[in-house]
Amino acid sequence: MDILGLITEYNPFHNGHLYHLNTSKRITDATHTVAVMSGNFLQRGEPAILHKWERAKMAVRSGVDLVIELPTLYACSTAELFAYGAVSLLDSLEAVNYISFGSEIGDIGLLSKIADILAKPPPHFSIILKNYVNLGFTFPVARSKAMVEYLKKTEHCNIDELVLIDDIMKSSNNILGIEYLKAIKQLDSTIVPRTVSRKMTCYSDKKISDIPIASATAIRKHIFSGKPLSDISHVIPNSTFNILLSNIKAGLAPISDTDFERSVFTILRRSNPGNIRNVFDVVEGLENKIYRCAVRMDTLEGLHDCIKSKRYTTTRLQRILTHILLNISKDDISYCNDNGGPQYARILAFNTKGREILRVLKTTSSIPIISNLKYYRPQNKAAHRMLNIDIRATNIYSLAFKNRSAIKEPLDYTTKPHYENI
Repeated sequence: MDILGLITEYNPFHNGHLYHLNTSKRITDATHTVAVMSGNFLQRGEPAILHKWERAKMAVRSGVDLVIELPTLYACSTAELFAYGAVSLLDSLEAVNYISFGSEIGDIGLLSKIADILAKPPPHFSIILKNYVNLGFTFPVARSKAMVEYLKKTEHCNIDELVLIDDIMKSSNNILGIEYLKAIKQLDSTIVPRTVSRKMTCYSDKKISDIPIASATAIRKHIFSGKPLSDISHVIPNSTFNILLSNIKAGLAPISDTDFERSVFTILRRSNPGNIRNVFDVVEGLENKIYRCAVRMDTLEGLHDCIKSKRYTTTRLQRILTHILLNISKDDISYCNDNGGPQYARILAFNTKGREILRVLKTTSSIPIISNLKYYRPQNKAAHRMLNIDIRATNIYSLAFKNRSAIKEPLDYTTKPHYENI
């Protein structure tokens, strides 16, 4: 058995994901696949368009064999922590042979070269990076500039090579790919990385065209606009279309950040800068600006515009506001990271081949495999803290359901993993 690991959000599962899945299977000759998927809140600081069990069902119906949840603590965090959490989880299963991820560059060699430097930063690189950060650049921009300057001085790269390196470090999927590779190196993992070049569209493209692949951003924008779902049927698998349609009709989707707008403002306006300071990723006195803006603005868009600056991008602010909504503190992150990262693997969906993977994991995994939360007792304080955040996230997310009858009980305890008998 050769197991391929995928790190995903599937928000929702579309034809681009299907292309990546099938291509990854082909280039690795994998016999089985396991996806680590974000739960109800995502890396860009947004809620998922529909809940985690339905998105996992989409994946399994399109050919993924087993879907495991990435704990919320990592799912809605920085690219570095998101990647570390996902790779650490796959590595802890001690049965995954490959990881495959999409990238704009499609060249594992170039990405690995950058990851080597970032995994163990040379002193000279660290000095250059600090200088750019002190000049007021956002960390991603500072890191890109530092990498170009460092390679120019140490490896005497030509202009074309330096432009390519700069482009690589500005592209979102390349950045995540570098972080996956960095995590593999830091964990001294034996998992072999592969990358697949993204085809036809950028992940942030916002329009649906006639081609059969569209970005998740464009798909979500179309759904939120209230336009006919049939208009996007050519860019998503039939199973995704049917699941989306049934959930929309049932009043369980679509979910957006505006569904939590009042909650975020309520929390902020009853807080004070001292409370906000404890939230993960709030630094350099940002708590004061967040508080001032929260009492002046009354929409999330207005709040973002009021707070954002050259250093604090909208995406970073979205994550911070999600941490505020879910009450994720700096101490939560540091404590769980210091105690080994993800503490368990929660099953969201699987098929017949996924069941075969689970039989293997019973003997190999160094962390508990959870199929029914009722029977799981956290083995340590880190697991207890991490699980509380997962449950809290689901309980808050379910408040956005239009169908109020769907939240009579905590969903994490009442929803079983989906099994697809194929």
